[in-house]
Amino acid sequence: MRICPKCDEEFPDTHSRCPVCDVELASSVAEDAPDLVVLCTVLDEAKAYIMRGFLESEGIPCQLENISFHAEPAPVADLMKVRLWTLREDAAQARELLEECENVRLCSACGEEVAARDEVCLHCGERLAES
Repeated sequence: MRICPKCDEEFPDTHSRCPVCDVELASSVAEDAPDLVVLCTVLDEAKAYIMRGFLESEGIPCQLENISFHAEPAPVADLMKVRLWTLREDAAQARELLEECENVRLCSACGEEVAARDEVCLHCGERLAES
């Protein structure tokens, strides 16, 4: 499908121009976008960069989304979050690598980083599997 950048109407690939707006149609974004998932959410920005570097060195492409709210002089703890994204097909392997090599434990339900001693995820309430 092709989409008009002006009116957002979709047309078959056989069209090259929008019959309403007379502008060139663009490829549909959904066709070109990779299937990404949130691998985990980390409260330490520096640690998120280290995790991304580690995974990329293992051949797993990653992207960081800094959703932090930086307040001066000190950030609010619950607003200091960085999401680590990866391709859906790489997510399971990436989680295993992080848990094994980086000594990071992730909630299987929500992907939040949890402490090794926790029995329940503090974010979503999911009971954590024994490690």
